[in-house]
Amino acid sequence: MTALPRRVSRRLRPGRPERATTPAAVGQGGGATWLERNLPGLTSVKRVELIAFSRQMATFIRAGIPILDGIRVVRDQAASGLFRRTLDDVSALLRQGEPLSVALGRHPRVFSELYVDMVVAAEATGELDVILEQLSLYLERSEATARRVRQALLYPSIVLGLALVVVFILITFVLPSFVALFRDFEAELPLPTQILLALGTVGGSYGVLGACGLVVVAIALYLSRNSPPLRRAREALLLRMPVVGDLVRLGIATRFARTLGILMRAGVPVAQAFEIAINGTGNHVYRERLRPVREGLIAGEAITGPLAASKLFRPLLIQMVKVGEETGTLDRYLEDAARFMDDELEYRTKQMVTIIEPLMIVGVALMVGFVALAVVTPMYNILGQIR
Repeated sequence: MTALPRRVSRRLRPGRPERATTPAAVGQGGGATWLERNLPGLTSVKRVELIAFSRQMATFIRAGIPILDGIRVVRDQAASGLFRRTLDDVSALLRQGEPLSVALGRHPRVFSELYVDMVVAAEATGELDVILEQLSLYLERSEATARRVRQALLYPSIVLGLALVVVFILITFVLPSFVALFRDFEAELPLPTQILLALGTVGGSYGVLGACGLVVVAIALYLSRNSPPLRRAREALLLRMPVVGDLVRLGIATRFARTLGILMRAGVPVAQAFEIAINGTGNHVYRERLRPVREGLIAGEAITGPLAASKLFRPLLIQMVKVGEETGTLDRYLEDAARFMDDELEYRTKQMVTIIEPLMIVGVALMVGFVALAVVTPMYNILGQIR
């Protein structure tokens, strides 16, 4: 089993991997634009560019092309100015003698902790082309799932947005104009109309101020979405949400199993591979509850018992780990489990999207129907009085 060099061992100590920063890093100075320096939350590199970078670099390395030459080719083809400047800085660091993992780690907004840690392990084992190819496949699966969800929710989201605008206009401007008419005829206002009139009064008095406040809060939350307190709260909330929480847990289990299997197959010692897989879960709850499992591995314990005691994973994964541990083919069984869970995640995501789309349309119909009922019912009362 290949031992990790001192630089790698230091990066893989318990806790988050070190992420170095330099004044030349993109977003921290150098060639960064004003928007990237002052509003980093609004700029990012698309996942498709990382997929292309990973796949092309794997091909170049496999063909024996120097890394610097490969990066230059990818840099010339990059569509994003941010990504081009990132690769320029990575090239400069490589010329100074820094390893690829360190150069990528200088840009945490572009290359995630999982990405950098996988490259660290690949450098230690000499399997950089294999790991980069696996990273491209992992990113491609994630992008395909996200694209499928976005496409499925696009039409209902547009309909919902337009319905909210129409309802806001009706409540704020149209319905109050009928109040005088209702009062002249002493028409009895039904409960739906009273509710909408109250909302209209509040909207007319504080609507603009409230909308501006919501926009400011939304922008502030978006720009600070990566701050540790908000990220921890968001990660814990996602796990507790019905339906969505199950999908998040399944996605984390898939990522954990695939990462651990890839690293073990590449010859990374199980303790270091487990540390990278823990950081790759992307959830602080999983990180904290999996630390004792890693400590047990270092102490020489088997992985199955502590992993089952964490109660974070399904029996399927635990059973696959147990069989793999007993047969000495843990890496293969982990990848098989990841492949099975990935198929299940794709199926359940499609199922959820199929359910959400009609539910959103029904919700819009109920909302518009409620407004129509609140407006039409008093009209019928007035017509009855006239007759």
